[in-house]
Amino acid sequence: NLLAQAEGDEAVSEEEKDDDDWRLYLDLYGFLPHENEGTIKLDGNTNKGKLSLSDILENVSSIATFREGVERGRWGLQTGIFHGAVDFNESESAYVTRERSRIRKLTGKEVKRRLTIRGDVEGDFHLDQTLVDLAVRYRAGDVQRPKMDQGSLSFVGFAGARLVDGTIKTDVDIDLTASYEGPILKSERSKKLKFGDSWSHTWVQPLIGMHATYAFSPEWQAFVYADAAGFGLAGEKDLSGNAQAGIAYAVGNSTQISLSYKVFGLEYSAYGNDNGYKTFSHGPNIGIRFLID
Repeated sequence: NLLAQAEGDEAVSEEEKDDDDWRLYLDLYGFLPHENEGTIKLDGNTNKGKLSLSDILENVSSIATFREGVERGRWGLQTGIFHGAVDFNESESAYVTRERSRIRKLTGKEVKRRLTIRGDVEGDFHLDQTLVDLAVRYRAGDVQRPKMDQGSLSFVGFAGARLVDGTIKTDVDIDLTASYEGPILKSERSKKLKFGDSWSHTWVQPLIGMHATYAFSPEWQAFVYADAAGFGLAGEKDLSGNAQAGIAYAVGNSTQISLSYKVFGLEYSAYGNDNGYKTFSHGPNIGIRFLID
């Protein structure tokens, strides 16, 4: 009995010692949304659109996604950055033709008149969004590691702030051409129009969230992640959030790769004006985690 008690005390001591160590987590991941729906509102003008994964990959101009956490004992800090910028061009042409004909009373001949209006529109659009999270975290359960004993469970709750920076820019060129053709007169005139608009805003949202891990074998884990921010405090509409669920596999004792499905949404509308935007995307997320302790 004394030997068993000594072994138990030693195990508890080792567990407490391990629990008090410093740990650094670095998560690098790539979000591959197969569908993105967005609404842009500038000076009361609303535009809606959908981008597929191929559209995003073809037009992305910059991207950075990672999450980092530091922990000692059960308390720690975590931060994350999600940045994406897309530049794309759209062009469209349309024309309208109106024809009239009548019979002249003196000659009995048919007279035709034709008016054609043609418009060529080309637009350049720039969308830029950066989210920076900073939060205090607290862990319940086991220490999160790439390799954990079967049945181990870890739960981390966190609260802090999310800084959001959003920018929208538009440049539109329009070429209008009007031509008239009649029995006596033929004429054509053209006019070029150019206009652009931009909106940029930075605001802070309160942030809460959690992530949990369950080890169903030493190498394989299931995990969930969720957060919500905003809650309508910084604008007429102000809300953002993530939801994610997937599996992870240990590659050695300090590295882990993961595959999950992620949903992200953000909606913002400023106080007192008609500017803002809304975005919703979902798709697979591929990640790699490094543990340094």
